[in-house]
Formats: sequence, structure tokens, C-alpha cells
Amino acid sequence: MRLREILQSVPGLEKRFVHYLEGQGYIRPAKLQKTRIARRDYSQADLERVRGIWTYYQRGISIQRAFELLTRADAEGAYVFFPIANAQWDAALELLHDLPNVVEASAVYGESADVVAHLRVPHATDIYGVLDRLLAASIMGGLPQIMRHGPGASWAKESENGPRMVRAWVLIKVPAKQIGGLVEELRALPGIVEATGIYGETDVIAKIEVDDPAALDDLVIRRIQGIQAVESTRTFIGIGSLHWARGT
Repeated sequence: MRLREILQSVPGLEKRFVHYLEGQGYIRPAKLQKTRIARRDYSQADLERVRGIWTYYQRGISIQRAFELLTRADAEGAYVFFPIANAQWDAALELLHDLPNVVEASAVYGESADVVAHLRVPHATDIYGVLDRLLAASIMGGLPQIMRHGPGASWAKESENGPRMVRAWVLIKVPAKQIGGLVEELRALPGIVEATGIYGETDVIAKIEVDDPAALDDLVIRRIQGIQAVESTRTFIGIGSLHWARGT
């Protein structure tokens, strides 16, 4: 993509800021040779890098530190459950998609939440940046539930045989000493594509992708609840057409 597309995609971004990032090697656009000068061809990865660094820079964080935060492999994260009126689901998902630290978002069926988002949180301000955007857009209808997790006690894998028809997030309560063991035990269950130990009243969150509601019932009620350490579960079923994940 051209520089003007980069500038149009990131509100407030300045041309000289992009040039500085390129000059310092933070982004490396391809150079398409023209008759007189080479034209820059920016990739989607360049756009995401520029957007992320610009966001941190606007919060008063240095460019070098912003780059380190964006590229660290062991960043902490958070799952956030937002109360949002169903008429605002599309707007909320679109807004969340524009925030580079949001990895995935989905509308869900649940009595206490309407949209769940998984955030990458290299810096403490990342969560508040997301909340501020939703509040400024008058989209949130109440207080969100925030569940942070560290870089450890977590794993993710591709859904078996591609995307499935039913997607859900299960909050699991277990004794504190059993969290790491449960996360690893969940890895062996077909249909569970991600599991993470989290801080707070809930101990583990697991993401499920299966073919149909019957498979979800079997996995949650018989397999997960059948694990001896599990004390209780709460399940939020995703709305298939109202979901996105970074890179899809």
C-alpha cells in the first residue's frame, strides 16, 4: 500500500513520523523502482507496526520503548467481557478491530456480557486505551469484567481441520494450585483451541471450537466438568457472524 493509505488508516499520523520509523529500521517497506525514484510499498505488517508505535507515542512512550513493547514475545494479556447493547455489537467489533492490541473479539450469548475481546497487554495503559475508546463512542452499557493473564500458563493451537461451526469461551474455577495442571490437561481435549490461567475469581479461560451444540455440551458438561479439579464453569457461546480474529 502507498504512504497515503497508511496516513488515512491511522488518525493523526504524520508523514515525517513514518519516514522516521523507516529511517531507524522499525519498518522496512519494499521499494518499487520507478523511472526516477523508488516508491515505497507498505505491507499490512508495516501498517500494524506504525499504528502500534504511534498509539504508544501518543501516550507519551518513547518510540524505542514502543517498538520493544510491540515486539516482545512474552507479553501479558487480558480477556475483557463488555456489556454492550445488541444494536451496538457491529460498531463495537469494528472499533475493537481498529485497536492493534486487540487480538480477537466476538459477540456472545450470556447474561452478564455481550462482547468478549482478547487483548495483548505489553503495557498497563493498553487496557485503558481500549476502554477509553469504547466509552468515548458511548458503546459500553456498564462496567466491563477484566481478567488479566501473565505470559505463562497459556497455550493456543489451530482448530482441528479448520474453523468450526460453534465457538465458545468457558470460564473455569479450580483450586489455585491446580491451575497449571488444568491448563495442560485441557490441551489433550479435542475442540479446545486455547487455554490460559487468569487472575481473579475465575482461574482458567478456555476457548472452544466444535462442529455443533451437541459437541459443545459433551465437551463442557462431560469432559471439562468431569475433571476432578474443576469446581464450576460458565460458558459464553459466540455468535458466528459477529466475530473476528487478527489476521482473518
